[in-house]
Amino acid sequence: MKAAKRVTCVILFIFLAIDANGQIQRPEDVLGFEVGADRKLADMRQIVDYFLRLDKESGRILVREVGKTTMGNPFILAVITSEENHKRLDEYSEYQRMLADPRKITDEEAEDIVQKGKAVVMINCSIHASEIGASQMSMELAYDLATKNDSRTREILENVILLLVPMHNPDGIQLVVDWYNKNLGTDYEGGPMPWLYHKYVGHDNNRDWYMFTQVESRLTLEVHNTWHPQIIVDMHQMGSRGPRLFVPPYVDPFEPNVDPILRQEIAMMGTFMASELTAEGKAGVAHSIGFDAWTPGRAYHHYHGGIRILTEAASVKVATPIILKPEELGTEMKQATVRMPLPWKGGAWTLRDIVEYDYSAALSVLINAARLRQNWLRNFYRIHKKAVDPDKNPYAFLVPSSQRDLATALKMLEVLRLGNVEIHEAESDFS
Repeated sequence: MKAAKRVTCVILFIFLAIDANGQIQRPEDVLGFEVGADRKLADMRQIVDYFLRLDKESGRILVREVGKTTMGNPFILAVITSEENHKRLDEYSEYQRMLADPRKITDEEAEDIVQKGKAVVMINCSIHASEIGASQMSMELAYDLATKNDSRTREILENVILLLVPMHNPDGIQLVVDWYNKNLGTDYEGGPMPWLYHKYVGHDNNRDWYMFTQVESRLTLEVHNTWHPQIIVDMHQMGSRGPRLFVPPYVDPFEPNVDPILRQEIAMMGTFMASELTAEGKAGVAHSIGFDAWTPGRAYHHYHGGIRILTEAASVKVATPIILKPEELGTEMKQATVRMPLPWKGGAWTLRDIVEYDYSAALSVLINAARLRQNWLRNFYRIHKKAVDPDKNPYAFLVPSSQRDLATALKMLEVLRLGNVEIHEAESDFS
């Protein structure tokens, strides 16, 4: 009997240990519904609260409030990587800064950093608040990276530092969810709000990357200019009748100042994403259609050594599913092409589908970054080395101190400074 009692005690101890180590709750355990469930949405406050919970419960996730939004809500950032990497975040951030300024290191020092550094990936979710799927997905992605211990997850955590912005426009997320919930079960369910989801610029909050007029743009710059990510993913949604997901390559024209290395890296990453999603059986993933990389208003990153990956998922009516007959789909969906070898044939399309496509897209980026870590860091250095070549024109622009409109000149200099342009003052007059 004594031996039997001892065994019982050991078994009880094992179950208690499992319970103690399983404190991180899945999003659905906290929200009360599955992420992406029909007609169910997590609002801004619930998403913030869930990430703060992960911050407390996981050594892999550090959540900080970067600042306040236009309407005074928290703009949060989740830094996700291995616990060992978290102990050395300042060191890895310094590596990024050094690679981004090749004037201060030698090629040999750069190669040493390439061997030791981590690929830095930034994912911006739902910059347009009505395109809400990515903000919902962010909780599921963070949970899996916080809890899974399979070889793929460990490879990502060891080699990548993920900067995850769950909501680029938290104000709009709250407005959209409140309006959607108010109209559930009515003729207006899933319809657009009668006001803007960004207080000042509405849908154009993703066209501010050269003037930085909005609080959210400047908070994002603070993250970007601290970490200098090699890879940036902006997750959007588009119309319902075309492909289920767009990924690069982009179509011409490309803005001519974007480095050729970046152009090729964008194409490589996009087709890698497309191949991963297609391998999972996700139909309707298309590239090389519709979306260009022309304006710097949408792509700060292209001028700071990082690729900007745009994803555009097919939309539903916010969280209300839709059904599309084959004849209702766009012409590009009718047959397999090089741009989309596995067409989507129609049927039901749900918020959960958007979450799953966005999740797979984000995960494929992280896999690529982890496995090609050294390539991303080495090319990042090469791009910046070319950018500071003193033999390239123009080396500098002169801004005379004598100005007809000094206030506007100073405003211009402030914008340039925010964009990491170096500004020097002459110590004496010259001609």
